[in-house]
Amino acid sequence: MLCASAHAADTNVTANAAVIRPNTLIKTDDLDFGTLTSGPTGGTVSVNAVSGARTSTGGVTLVGTGAQRARFQGTGGILLITVSGSTSVTLARVGGGAPNMTASLVRAASTSGGGIALLGSTLLPSGVQTYYIGGTLTVPANQPAGDYSGTFTLTVNYL
Repeated sequence: MLCASAHAADTNVTANAAVIRPNTLIKTDDLDFGTLTSGPTGGTVSVNAVSGARTSTGGVTLVGTGAQRARFQGTGGILLITVSGSTSVTLARVGGGAPNMTASLVRAASTSGGGIALLGSTLLPSGVQTYYIGGTLTVPANQPAGDYSGTFTLTVNYL
């Protein structure tokens, strides 16, 4: 009786860690509206800041998965924390040749004490916080295919 010879396989795996110093803020995830198609009528695609769920309206069709809310980690050893920043972001097509799209942004946060709450310019207790940014992207009718990106700011002041 013949036996099959043994085989071994290796693969590389990444391990990550984030160390946060008091009164600092780091980005751990970007806001990603995911892959979508633009139809003969305009519409929107939204990523919920609290739940991370993605939805669409109008002529926008969602394709696959991969959308996510932006996530930041921070910690404050001081009494109160004020959160503010961009309220919108413009997404331009890489390489140009297409109209820009604009997304309105929504901020949310969770603290070491529990739950996630929506934020405006808000005072939070000191401790460890996770900040989430979601939003609604307005997609014009027949928007040209391509990769679109833009940048925005989250500001955390430790008082």
